[in-house]
Amino acid sequence: MRFHDQLRFLICLFTCYSILSLPGDFCVAESPIRNTQDPKDIATSPEQTVKNMTVPEGFKVTVFASEPDVHQPIGFEIDDRGRLWVAECFSYERGTFDDQYEDRIVILEDTDGDGKMDQRKIFWQGPGPLTSVTVGSSGVWALCRGELRYYEDKNHDDVPDGKPQVLLEGWNYKTIRHNIVSGLTWGPDGWLYGRHGITDSSLVGTPETVPADRTLIHCGIWRYHPVSHKIEEVSSGTTNPWGFDYDEYGQMFFTNNVNGHLWHMIPGSHYIRMSGHGSDPNPYVYELMTKCADHDHWDSSSGKWTDSRDTSGVHGKLGGGHSHCGGMIYLGDSWPQKYRNSLFLCNTHGHRVNNDALEREGSGYVGTHRPDFLLTGSDWFRGTELKYGPDGSVYLTDWADLGECHDHDGVHRTSGRIYKISYGDVAQPEKLDLNQLSDSELVGLQLHPNDWYVRHARRILMERAAVAGNGSQPKAELLNIYNTSQEVSRRLRAMWTLYCTNQVNDAWLTEQLNDPSEHVRIWAIRYLVDDDKVSAQAVKKLSQLARTDSSGLVRLYLASAMQSLSPQHCWEIAAALDQNHQDTEDRNFTLMLWYGIEPAVMSESESALKFLGRATRPLVRQLVARRLTEDIDQHPEYVVQLIQQAIETKDSAKQQDLLAGIQAALQGRLKAQAPENWQAFKQATSKTDSKELQNQITELSVVFGDGQTMDALKQIAVDSEQSMKSRYQALETLLNSSQDKDLLSIIQKSVYTTELQPLAFRGLSRFHDPQTIQRMLGRYRSIKHEGRQVLLDTVCSRKEYALLLLTAIDKKQVPQEDISAFHVRQLRNFQDKDVVEKLNQVWGQARETPEKKRAQIEKYKILLTAERLGKADRIHGRALYEKTCAKCHRLFGTGGQIGPDLTGANRANMDYLLENMVDPSALIPKGYEMVVVALTDGRVLNGNVVRKTDKQLSLQTQNELLVLDRQQIDEMTASKLSLMPEGQLDQLSEEQLADLIAYLAGNTQVKPPVASATTGP
Repeated sequence: MRFHDQLRFLICLFTCYSILSLPGDFCVAESPIRNTQDPKDIATSPEQTVKNMTVPEGFKVTVFASEPDVHQPIGFEIDDRGRLWVAECFSYERGTFDDQYEDRIVILEDTDGDGKMDQRKIFWQGPGPLTSVTVGSSGVWALCRGELRYYEDKNHDDVPDGKPQVLLEGWNYKTIRHNIVSGLTWGPDGWLYGRHGITDSSLVGTPETVPADRTLIHCGIWRYHPVSHKIEEVSSGTTNPWGFDYDEYGQMFFTNNVNGHLWHMIPGSHYIRMSGHGSDPNPYVYELMTKCADHDHWDSSSGKWTDSRDTSGVHGKLGGGHSHCGGMIYLGDSWPQKYRNSLFLCNTHGHRVNNDALEREGSGYVGTHRPDFLLTGSDWFRGTELKYGPDGSVYLTDWADLGECHDHDGVHRTSGRIYKISYGDVAQPEKLDLNQLSDSELVGLQLHPNDWYVRHARRILMERAAVAGNGSQPKAELLNIYNTSQEVSRRLRAMWTLYCTNQVNDAWLTEQLNDPSEHVRIWAIRYLVDDDKVSAQAVKKLSQLARTDSSGLVRLYLASAMQSLSPQHCWEIAAALDQNHQDTEDRNFTLMLWYGIEPAVMSESESALKFLGRATRPLVRQLVARRLTEDIDQHPEYVVQLIQQAIETKDSAKQQDLLAGIQAALQGRLKAQAPENWQAFKQATSKTDSKELQNQITELSVVFGDGQTMDALKQIAVDSEQSMKSRYQALETLLNSSQDKDLLSIIQKSVYTTELQPLAFRGLSRFHDPQTIQRMLGRYRSIKHEGRQVLLDTVCSRKEYALLLLTAIDKKQVPQEDISAFHVRQLRNFQDKDVVEKLNQVWGQARETPEKKRAQIEKYKILLTAERLGKADRIHGRALYEKTCAKCHRLFGTGGQIGPDLTGANRANMDYLLENMVDPSALIPKGYEMVVVALTDGRVLNGNVVRKTDKQLSLQTQNELLVLDRQQIDEMTASKLSLMPEGQLDQLSEEQLADLIAYLAGNTQVKPPVASATTGP
């Protein structure tokens, strides 16, 4: 047995930690680690796991390192000598971070070239969470404990030279659970890229930067420049990005969880976000871009995330699940050519590695599904990251645990593996250290077939240039490659290195806009706007490209570049891009065009209106009109000009686009000033054949206070000779756009028409009419289910109605079980003594203290034994779920989308289920915080703020999305409570509780319940 094997054996057998004596203050003692996973859960050995793996013919997988040499590998990097620097995260526990454990950075090296680690060092150990590490010539960058740190090591002895330099701080890590800042990757532009999850935001800057000057980072991709120390958000949206890489042309892609696994990263993009987490932080982007994959790695049509763990079913055929970690675009030199430039990513639930091809489509790329590359067959496999190394083989890190981000059954900290995936007989490179190479030798590596050498050599040259400032010889050699190479990828490598070493200027970059390669033109565009200072000559050339360039990808980056131009410079480019009709049906291009002009619409309103007059894209027309109308109170002249354009055009489609934009801007407004030419427009379009245009004019007329239109709608709403569809539309238009007191009489008549009841009850909430409310509560049992729900919402929104409801419950007119925990909390929010006393009689006392909640959880755990749940009625449980949970949560593809989708949650874990249901406010993710909104008409509403502007507030309640006029709001108070209320289980019998929990914990759907008193008529 070799010495290092003996040492590893002793470490494993006799102690949980070893002492590594290091000089000075950096004597590192490996802190003890403890598993909180059930001791009965035993992982398959690393060697057996490898034996069980399935890979394509010609590939082989070996164990490079495993416990006790590596644990909890959350990320890693390969240094200039081919060694692996691994970030070990012990502090993760139950969706948060535990300070009793210390994280660490370890160095693993294969000194004899046999493909296995045989030397291990601890570089750093301390409080976490540590989520990412990358290396440089003289130090290490790490994301740790809310900071981007740099640990200097100039003498290369693998010991930090002193305390870390904090480059950035302000990353939020205490409240965001698993959606944390992560990932460090050097881009071809010399910036350091990273990722950020969705459940909270971070206010980031250098330590000396005051909060007002810091950068607000939301979910998406950010970047940091090591010389200027500038931090910026590059792309916003998605859910929890956990992989990032770029192909041989520098096109960037990142991987994600929940709402799509693959995204083409365009600077300045705004992507759709996970359901329940609101809209983009910029309220004026309006519309969001989508993923670039044409598929999901699970059967998303069914909604059954948990079933994706079954690799034998349809989910296994599609890829294994919705959750992904890592993202590698293979550019090594030892795997078959067909894998080059394709994406590899770890599938958490599928226990495998997926592979997607990246193909050009329209103005961007599409990710198409390929057969899964690696199957483990192990429930313990939790791949976190993949990278190719100097021999072209790929290292794959494995967290090696039964749980994932929703796991609440403990963490198995003493496990962790790194596998090495090779193809054929791979020649091991001689012992290398790229830092010892000359500048000329590093330039030569820009031609290497393995991009590992290319990237490291470029970074080293960049570091040297930052120190020495003299790159004349490398510049000549790089220009030679750029000017003579026949391969675009090699020319790009030279171009990137020239830029990163400060050897090019704007004049040279502007010349490259004439290059025959679209990829060279793209990088010339990106570099020209990289510092937000663009010369007049460059702007002129960009405008010319916008008019003439045949490449959709170039046009996409021109649209992206507009966000870096001054407002007066973007309009000519925007007009040229809009007139270039090759991208007419390309939604993502159209939205990038909009994002480019949006900041300039209000500051350059005349230019915006001029642009709009010639705009060809329907969506752009709608969004420009919407943005101009947002300021109707300050600038009514903008809407007048919009209507004038609608009068002058003979194109009904354009008229509809303009009005659609105006409607969207005024949604929720009860009244707005009518444009002075509104009647002229109505007359000009009085004979239109477009039914949609007619409806738009009618709805806007109500908002503009057109009495004749309102009188006509009122007559239609109560006319029994009219079709029910016409009556419904008339009443809906009136309720959406008017607060006319005369509406009460229309509503009072409509409450007796079954089809109109839900609308009428909703409208009744605006008025004080206890007599009608009392009548309806008396008729409650004859009202259809949908009408009942709206009636209860209306009654619970006004303090004056609360006692009427509670009295009706006492009289058995309204079943007590129909009153949800949402309603109870709404009633308690009135803080009225009489209401609370009566509520306690019919509902019961609220449990408010943590001690009582914990006692309640323990009581339920004792009650809900495995035997009892096994005998429970899951069909009845589904009926209870649909009554208590389905309004807000989706499960097995059905239900609301206000709260998180439960299908992929850790529902089989009793602690997880009960803690979230009994104490939902213990930890509230961003986007699910509740506000209490008091309206001037006396209503009080509870909900989440989805979007807000100076004039409107979009509030998501348990039943609907309300767009409120801000003038209606008397007071808005932030609550420390989750929108999900407490007390939902209080009114259930033991049998009902067992049925509900058995249904929630199950992995399969059951047949729908038969309609009953529980589910309503």
